Amino acid sequence: MFVGVQIEAPQGWGSFKRATRYYFAGDRSDVIDGVTVSTVLIVWFTQSAKQWQSWRVHTMMLPRRDFELDLTANPPHLRKCARQFNLPPWLEEVDDVNFDEIEERRHASLARRNKKHGRELRSYRQQVEARLSKISAAMELSAEVLMAPDPLRLIYKTVKNDASCHAHRVQVWFFAFLLHGQSEWALKQPTHKNGCWKRDGDDHKNKKFGRPSLAGSCFGWTAVEMRDQIVDCYLRYVDLGITMRSIHRKALRDDFGCVTVTDENGNDTWIHPHNKPFPSYGQFRYMVVDELTLEFVQTQIYGHARMKSKAAVNVSNQTAQYSSILEELQVDAYFLAERPKSVNSDEPTEPLVVAEAVCVTTGAVVGVGFSLGSETGEAYRSMLFCMAVPNEYRARLYGIAPEKLNWIMQGISAAFTSDRGPAGHRKFAEHLEQRFPVKTIAPSYSGQAKAPVETTHPKSVQLEGQPTYRVSKLNVIQMMKREILRAAGKNHSKDISPRLSDQAIHDFHTEGRVATPHHYWQYLSERLRTCARDLSIEEAVRAFWTTIKLPVDADGVRFRHRHYTSTALGESSLMKQVGLTKNLEVQAYVLSLVVRIVWVEVNGRLIELEATRRVRVGDEEKMITLSEHEATADLLAELRSKTRTSAQAAVNRVEADFESMTGIPWDAGSRKKGSPPKPSGSVAHEAKVAKGQAPRKAA
Repeated sequence: MFVGVQIEAPQGWGSFKRATRYYFAGDRSDVIDGVTVSTVLIVWFTQSAKQWQSWRVHTMMLPRRDFELDLTANPPHLRKCARQFNLPPWLEEVDDVNFDEIEERRHASLARRNKKHGRELRSYRQQVEARLSKISAAMELSAEVLMAPDPLRLIYKTVKNDASCHAHRVQVWFFAFLLHGQSEWALKQPTHKNGCWKRDGDDHKNKKFGRPSLAGSCFGWTAVEMRDQIVDCYLRYVDLGITMRSIHRKALRDDFGCVTVTDENGNDTWIHPHNKPFPSYGQFRYMVVDELTLEFVQTQIYGHARMKSKAAVNVSNQTAQYSSILEELQVDAYFLAERPKSVNSDEPTEPLVVAEAVCVTTGAVVGVGFSLGSETGEAYRSMLFCMAVPNEYRARLYGIAPEKLNWIMQGISAAFTSDRGPAGHRKFAEHLEQRFPVKTIAPSYSGQAKAPVETTHPKSVQLEGQPTYRVSKLNVIQMMKREILRAAGKNHSKDISPRLSDQAIHDFHTEGRVATPHHYWQYLSERLRTCARDLSIEEAVRAFWTTIKLPVDADGVRFRHRHYTSTALGESSLMKQVGLTKNLEVQAYVLSLVVRIVWVEVNGRLIELEATRRVRVGDEEKMITLSEHEATADLLAELRSKTRTSAQAAVNRVEADFESMTGIPWDAGSRKKGSPPKPSGSVAHEAKVAKGQAPRKAA
């Protein structure tokens, strides 16, 4: 369907291996057996068997006729992969992560590590920009590379004189960037797999990990060998209201045999009389949580009830030079002749502006967007979003039954032609210019410069005499639905038979098609004659919706007078902050004329919310202490570390002294169900004696 589409051979076919992801990289011409034939470029990546982090890229030229036969065979030898990844194979696990949002949370951590190590640690964006600079020379020749007899060799020639560039890596980076929508994140290092090794493996069981102790970098023992004993101690002593620290103290005293001593500075500390290993509190807690999960530990302390309650262009024929889907895209906007009526009265509101995108090759309307009152950049952004998403989502966004909207067009063009309106303005496309540049700007008042899109606008009769205007019986929302259906209708009613080649005419007749944009798009898509780029819904939202900050309260996210929520939002970490964080806000993506859906960014991932009606509740405030000066904070952290160790040892001294005096453990007792009964009989008399209200009984 588009350049970069991922295909597979379900059972293997010829040189295509089963379970391998191949990429369609475009059409080309090659000389085979002395004859020039039309071919397609196929690209795939393989991982080195010697080095798991090393990848190589390979290319293959396949005659287009054979390629199309393989795609249209029954059953097909080659088919489009069910899931189209946005990132290359080595980044599949983080395919839907927004690295820019994660980068904001990493900034403070990077600053601390830079100071500690005395060197600059690169951010994610710095990593990808460094790699992008390495392939810049090859990207300038991208058209020549894709048409070269040996694309990999031509890439090698662009970097052979640069000692800092490894040819194999540049080849992999070039195609990873080109085949994934020219997304810079396709060049990111696969650091998400760092730290996936297990500490408790046999290779590391005798090594102590973690931050060095203040008592010395080699002070203490590894807790790997003590894991089973630690978990057993916790399970024996845990009960409602019993904290982890108290369990740790009891375990050190009763199970590990530790005692409290006073050092030369008068501070209490733990030791073992025979220098046997015992866990620190951090090791104890880590092993328990790792084995039993944090939810289990919290439930044991607080109980199920509390956990449940707190879970929060050419002037003449412009189509002759194109043969693929979205090889050229033209966009324009028009004002509807009739005014929509107000929702609450029959008075007219501001005029509705409709932005349309037309594929020059097929004549299909591929996207529609809206704005009210004037032609704005948001109309064009909503139009591009309409192009990017599947039909089911497009229909749901505007409240149309999917079966009523027969619209198969989907994909983003590499560039588009516009007039000098908002779509041609630099401010509109400045954050999209690398991936969706405005290729040309048509002259003002020149409809022929973009005739394919101009001819799709509704026609109206020019009237003479006194000015008049028409007020529709439809409100804005209803009128938008009508224009969406109008655009879909154009794709099934326009005659594009003059665009068809002789072969296409025969194929249309054989397959029983009619010469409309819908069928022509379907015909070209089946043969992968396309220049379209694919975007996931999340990527399209981030690229084309308006970014704002929205408040969050107990009913969800508030936009204007409405609340928005979803099951995923209710289960997210964001809602757990409600009532704890004052003026809680979330980054959201909205379209001004689409009020039923908003998207919010939570932990680097987008969550879709729908409008709901809820009773609004007030936010609770949380007291937040002021941050200390950096130098003082370091000293304070060290002091607190010493205090924690000394405090636990001191508490243990008191508990041990008590037990030695009474012969009964500090926390001896058992938990019983129900409320305690009122004292009676000898128990009541004993209580009176203790309070001095009754004489003791004679012996």
